[in-house]
Amino acid sequence: MSSSKILTLLAVGLALEISGCAAVEAARSAEVDKQKSFEHRVDTAHIWVTTQAAPAGKPYSTLGELNYTEPFSPDAIDEAQINDKLKKIALEKWPDMIDAIVDENQTVSADGSQITVTGKAIQYDSSVDRTALHHLNDNLVASPNGN
Repeated sequence: MSSSKILTLLAVGLALEISGCAAVEAARSAEVDKQKSFEHRVDTAHIWVTTQAAPAGKPYSTLGELNYTEPFSPDAIDEAQINDKLKKIALEKWPDMIDAIVDENQTVSADGSQITVTGKAIQYDSSVDRTALHHLNDNLVASPNGN
């Protein structure tokens, strides 16, 4: 076999190996993105928003105050959108700590042009569910025997 044929075969083999590595890396990257998306959805769903104070008898730490102001509109007073905005702000400030937003309050300006929403971000002292949810897919076993 001539050296040019050997070099051609080596070049083709190398090209196939490189493309295979790229495919594996793309699959890994997609899996990482999928896990991050899952964790974000879990984090957002995990945060409890209430107009009431934190439950009595469940120790917690105050992370800080939350607030935002925006022009008054039907969307601005929609509870689901208010909850989503408060959760987004809280996750940006305390991504691995926030458990609940309590004392949520809405105030409309005297001229009715703006709404201000406030709340208090807290973390429960004994909260283990966030960590458990983040590791929900770890060490999954397909059979009861661990095979």
